[in-house]
Amino acid sequence: MKLVILLTVICLQVSARAVSQQITISENNISLEKVFKSLRKQTNYSFFYKVDLLQKARPVNLHLKEVTLEEALEKCFENQPFTYEILNKTVVIKPKEVSKPETQNSASKASVDVTLTGKVTSESGEPLIGVTVVLKGTSTGSSTDVSGNYSLVVPDNKGTLVFSYIGFLSKEVVIGNATTLNVTLAPDVKALSEVVVVGYGTVEKKEITGAVSSVSGNEIKNMPVRSASDALQGKAAGVMVTQSSGSPGSMGVVRIRGIGSVNGSNDPLYLVDGLPQSSIGWLNPNDIESMDIHKDASAAAIYGSRASNGVVIITTKRGSKTERPISVSYDAYYGFQSAWKRPHMLNAEEFIEYKNRAAQAVNAPLPSHFSTPARIDEVLRFVNANSGPGGNDWWAKIIDNQAPLQNHNLSFSGGSKNLGYSSSLGYMDQKGIVKGSDYNRISWRTNLDAQLSERIKFGTNFAIVYESRRNIDENNPYTGTIFSAMTADPITPVYRNNLKEVPSFMENILDGYEANNPFSQYAGVLYSNKPNPVAQIERMRQSIWEGINFKGGANAEFKILDPLAFRSNFGLDIRRDLSRGFTPRYDLDPEERSVLNSISNYSWWTNYFIWENTLTFDRTWGNHHVTALAGGSAELTKALEYGASKQGLVNNDEDMRIINAATINPGASGFSGSNSLASYFGRISYNFADRYILTANIRRDGTSRFAKENRWGTFPSVSGAWRFTEEEFLQAVIPAWFNSGKLRGSYGLIGNQNIGSGAYLSTYGNTSRYLFGDVNTAYLGAGRTSIGNPNLQWETSKQADIGLELDFLNGKIGFVADYFNKQVDDMLMIVPLPTTMGYPNFPWSNAGSMVNKGWEFQISHKNKLGAFNYSVLANISTFKNEVLTLGGGEPIYSTAHLGETITKTEEGMPVGYYFGWLTDGIFQTQEEVNNSPQKGLSTPGDLRFKDINGTDANGRIIPGPDGILNASDRTLIGNPWPDFVYGLTLNAAYKGFDVNLFFQGSQGNDVMNILRYDTEAGTGWYNAPKGFLDKAWNGPGSTNEHYKVSQNAGLNTNVSNYFVEDGSYLRLKNIQIGYNLPAKWLNQARDQQLRFFVGAQNLLTFTKYSGLDPEIGSYDPKLTGIDQGYYPQARTFMFGVNAKF
Repeated sequence: MKLVILLTVICLQVSARAVSQQITISENNISLEKVFKSLRKQTNYSFFYKVDLLQKARPVNLHLKEVTLEEALEKCFENQPFTYEILNKTVVIKPKEVSKPETQNSASKASVDVTLTGKVTSESGEPLIGVTVVLKGTSTGSSTDVSGNYSLVVPDNKGTLVFSYIGFLSKEVVIGNATTLNVTLAPDVKALSEVVVVGYGTVEKKEITGAVSSVSGNEIKNMPVRSASDALQGKAAGVMVTQSSGSPGSMGVVRIRGIGSVNGSNDPLYLVDGLPQSSIGWLNPNDIESMDIHKDASAAAIYGSRASNGVVIITTKRGSKTERPISVSYDAYYGFQSAWKRPHMLNAEEFIEYKNRAAQAVNAPLPSHFSTPARIDEVLRFVNANSGPGGNDWWAKIIDNQAPLQNHNLSFSGGSKNLGYSSSLGYMDQKGIVKGSDYNRISWRTNLDAQLSERIKFGTNFAIVYESRRNIDENNPYTGTIFSAMTADPITPVYRNNLKEVPSFMENILDGYEANNPFSQYAGVLYSNKPNPVAQIERMRQSIWEGINFKGGANAEFKILDPLAFRSNFGLDIRRDLSRGFTPRYDLDPEERSVLNSISNYSWWTNYFIWENTLTFDRTWGNHHVTALAGGSAELTKALEYGASKQGLVNNDEDMRIINAATINPGASGFSGSNSLASYFGRISYNFADRYILTANIRRDGTSRFAKENRWGTFPSVSGAWRFTEEEFLQAVIPAWFNSGKLRGSYGLIGNQNIGSGAYLSTYGNTSRYLFGDVNTAYLGAGRTSIGNPNLQWETSKQADIGLELDFLNGKIGFVADYFNKQVDDMLMIVPLPTTMGYPNFPWSNAGSMVNKGWEFQISHKNKLGAFNYSVLANISTFKNEVLTLGGGEPIYSTAHLGETITKTEEGMPVGYYFGWLTDGIFQTQEEVNNSPQKGLSTPGDLRFKDINGTDANGRIIPGPDGILNASDRTLIGNPWPDFVYGLTLNAAYKGFDVNLFFQGSQGNDVMNILRYDTEAGTGWYNAPKGFLDKAWNGPGSTNEHYKVSQNAGLNTNVSNYFVEDGSYLRLKNIQIGYNLPAKWLNQARDQQLRFFVGAQNLLTFTKYSGLDPEIGSYDPKLTGIDQGYYPQARTFMFGVNAKF
């Protein structure tokens, strides 16, 4: 309802400035369309009309000097079949009402006049301003005011009123005996599609030939998000967003229509006000006006080499050239976060039983600390005295279930006759639900647009963003804080500086204790090699990352001729990141110690520059509309990195943390590099009668990332659309409720060069190598440290799309469907070389191909029932990924926990599928073990694995069991990629109240739960989930699902489908309830608004996954969905305010 929104804010009062405008024009036989363009440039007024209305216009001769706008319009409209009305800063063109001759007799002249009043609104309840109200068959008429009200004197209170308004269906109402008539007008979908707003240059959606989805700033406002990438999740078909972490300041992993690369980047190209970006984590979501996601080659090809993974075009809020000099808005919320789910681990007594039972399973001696009832009593007394009944709950010690979150945004916007501006200040502070993690962002953005003369426009924008972040060690099975909190024993207390009831056999807990060292007060975990998670948080809290970013640009546009314009745009992006690290000295026996403290400072500078120049052509004659664009761009990126570290500070005091104060083991590193891109591009679009639309793009890119002979690539695309509901031969059979239909298709090529700079060059440096014939001694010398590949060339993505767009019931129901096929050839990837070559790093190569196919569906519905408004938006997307070829045909294996191979990428399969053994229940008896390939390897209570393959004499795998369980029996055990992802948005409003709900989900994806390798193994001293002892095998027939507790895990911890779980989930991502204060309580003349709201994020999650969070993303597609102590997302409750004054 863009039209409704536009006209709602237009005031009926004729601007005094319209009278004072000084207009000069001297032309013969000039069309009204050109006159309007000239008037727009001189007055900054917009013109609002139907295209077909101007086809009836007569050319005019105008010779005016320094006259007012109204005087100029009167001359223009002499002897024309239409008239005009000035509504604030808009001139609305409308047909003249034709009245019938008066034939009143003397009796009618004596009739009684009655004043009829009423209000005209849209279906959504918004007042319509400037509606023409005419007594049918007469010249008697009126129009609605700023509140949609009208008043009309009607003779004898008889007849029929005709209500007409551009963009809406006319309506006739019989007066009868009424003195008040309130009317609701329905939108005319076909008329709306023909309406253009001269002066704004917007492109109607009907003209789009590619696959594009949009997210508006209002949608973001209704679901406050902390990251701009989060605003894409579940909102656009074909876009999959998974969280890489729940830690403060983290970004979602965005994938558009599947996976584009095995080793390279899969991120889309982001354009923020025209400035290319590889990430938008820095962007304040409150600054966003709109996000347009371009998914196919037609939409993305014009952006060239960086667009192979799709394009997200972000437009930030800008001011408008209005009479109001300033408008101020304040948006804020404050909230508290908590973990939506927590693990429940064994308490001290259960832990002792667990470890004793594990020893008994293999007839081993009981652990010495738990070997007798007396020792167990001593341990429990120690636990009660220092940690309380049940022992230490590590999870409760690291989690903050009232972690605060606040966000404040203050913005100013406005303008004058030739100037529009917008400026905003933003502040965000988020403490993590895991203590020690936090994120802070301060941002300032300013946009300015100016009309310098009739033919010259100028615009500029800049943003300054400061960020700081403290992280924890996460998704790490070795030292990760979350992993440690779930595996550390419940007997060890957090602190050791005031211990009581310490048994003699546990006195080593005090080894290394220093009373004057605050980092020494923590206890070392007694029964595992994991770090004390609370101590680790405190140590990592000593380090911080900071970044400051300046992004700016300026553009100028010169109108050479009416259809031809030249535009030049310059942009820059300067970023500095600083990491300040400190590791204190501590000794937490038995496993945790740092003999020396250390300090480090690392700094990164990145400077990016872009200069673009374009020529655009836009002309319409009759039913033909042609637009064309030609341009070129040059880009340069320069990077500098340097750092230093040193050990041996005198103490851990914060005041002493200066590199020069350290005494030993200095270290330094540095790097500098640059890359550049030169491009030429063009586009031409032809539109015939808004029925047939064709668009062609071509781009030629040259990159410094490849050798000279391979630097240039050419990437064309073509697309078309058929608006079949505009065909005259179909309109007779199309029902009235079927308003619009469009069939579109596209095909094109897009290049990709997203690899590191200089990958085609080999590098040399000091390195230790073995001399030929001497394998015992490594000698330091110059040698090759990486292998370059001078034959590298452009990766190419062939993308095809076919789509259908339908609209029903005057915009109440919309439907969009797309099928896509995206094939990547000459895929840039790292190809392993034989180890006999002796090189530590493998080279990049064009050595593979991959395809993604899928469907996308979106349906929308909106309606009004009295004062109740509601809308529904649902989308669902599916894609299937398949690797077609790999260099040399050799699979790629990826490892995770303890160096085990967990995923495999090979021809004919999806990227990064889980690779391991299939289980077949639990061995119940020794006889079953003896009759299986696991004889001598397993015992009753262990997992039974399937023998599915064998090998021939050459080691090649052949299907079918061979009686041997080995690596040939490993196969597909899970797939991290979902069958489909979906989103559902529900909005409703009643009078001043509004409710917004957003659901998001994923179906069919698997998760590899690495935590269970340790927590259910029985080996070592790791803790286990509460209830595990009751579920574990405990004799023949006890269970066929969970293996036994044992110190000897045997084959039970092999990578198998035992650890693969269903990661499907449905999440109530956002809910918000708001209340707008009545307009009568505020200053209506200044359009003041005041809204209060309460809301929640991640309020409900429905999943079968046993871990902390089923939503586990990874920037490496080969490691997606592997839970190694993932930082879970927080449940947030908030309250806030939206104010405008």
